[in-house]
Amino acid sequence: MITTKYVRDHIDEIRQTLKNRNSNFPIDELLSLDEKWRVMRTEIQELQAQRNKSSIEISEAKKKGLDVKSRIAALGELKKKLDGMQAEITAYETKIDGMVWNVPNVLDSSVPIGMPPEANKVIKTWGTVKKKNGPNHADVLTKLGLLDEERAAKTAGARFFYLRGDLALLEQAVIRYAIDKMCKKGYTLISPPYMLKKKYYKGVAPLGVFEDALYRTSEAREAEAVNNFEHVDEELFMISTAEHSLAAMHAEETFSGNELPLKYVGFSPSFRREAGSHGKDTKGIFRVHQFNKIEQFVYCRREDEQKYFDEILANSEEFMQELNIPYRLVLLSSGDTGHQMSKTVDWEAYFPGQGDYRELGSCSTAREWQSVRLDIKYDEKGERRYVYTLNSTGISVQRTIACIVENYVTDKGTVAVPDVLVPYMGKTEIRK
Repeated sequence: MITTKYVRDHIDEIRQTLKNRNSNFPIDELLSLDEKWRVMRTEIQELQAQRNKSSIEISEAKKKGLDVKSRIAALGELKKKLDGMQAEITAYETKIDGMVWNVPNVLDSSVPIGMPPEANKVIKTWGTVKKKNGPNHADVLTKLGLLDEERAAKTAGARFFYLRGDLALLEQAVIRYAIDKMCKKGYTLISPPYMLKKKYYKGVAPLGVFEDALYRTSEAREAEAVNNFEHVDEELFMISTAEHSLAAMHAEETFSGNELPLKYVGFSPSFRREAGSHGKDTKGIFRVHQFNKIEQFVYCRREDEQKYFDEILANSEEFMQELNIPYRLVLLSSGDTGHQMSKTVDWEAYFPGQGDYRELGSCSTAREWQSVRLDIKYDEKGERRYVYTLNSTGISVQRTIACIVENYVTDKGTVAVPDVLVPYMGKTEIRK
């Protein structure tokens, strides 16, 4: 579990990272609260010892028939002082706990310093953009009668969708293709829970930063309480990516060094409120509240971090190359790297309908950030170390479908099926 000791032990790195991230995280306030808490804890312990000693002395005096009224009064005052200090130190603990879990991760030395998009660095470009402009995927799919946003808005609200016929089949083809590929590479397929308890969610992501984007079950819990249901579950959050369930999967566990790496491929729906993005990408299935995702996740030794970062990024690139979609890799700058990540490389595919490259996924290392909070360790010759956790999008299904449609739409308005998906689709073209 993350503690202020971990922060104090890494304070120089944390200060530099906060500067590089241009973060306003109140690190000095945290350290000041921690110092006050430690001083008060020592004082409380001394007063508790004094209280215990006084209680014993009063008991012994009573046995001797001595007058103990003044001693009892003094003990009462001491207990009142202790009660007040205990309430104060509890308030300190609550505030410190809320802050320490949200300390940003230390940045990798390779991360460019600066703010996006100027400081983000394109490190690779692959493929040839065959058509720089074209119809938006939503228009193509609506004309084909395969995407129904209107009825979804009626039944679920904005940014939901119904996929019909061959489009629903294309979704399944993309999913099975990605799963088959990863399983052949030796990754263990995981179908995770779609909800997480709050205490585990705050271990995988900074809830103080991220919580507004999550769907939660508090309303359901309140309804149960009102109806006097005998059992009321603790608050749960719908996962926004399989990464979070996979990271929490081994909470409070310790592995032997020879058990690592653990390499998983998770498949799940993802649920996001997409707070703050109203009015942007609202058409079609590019930015939606529910989507399917294939996620790679690796637990490894600290010295193997770069090896597996390169591996999972290469896996993600293979998906794009086999689908023959032009893309580029972008090393995110310090101002754009996620709060819990040490380094992130995005890959952006070319969308003719938007005339630009747009993000399809990302590859990141969280180093110890998640494992310290979730208490996941490994034993290396008698030394307990925190595992490193890495993740990479395999395929974000809905965005990938949107990209396929815009890159493979024909002059007839139909959509050619990428060669690698033909065996899963059983056809070479999607028609009305």
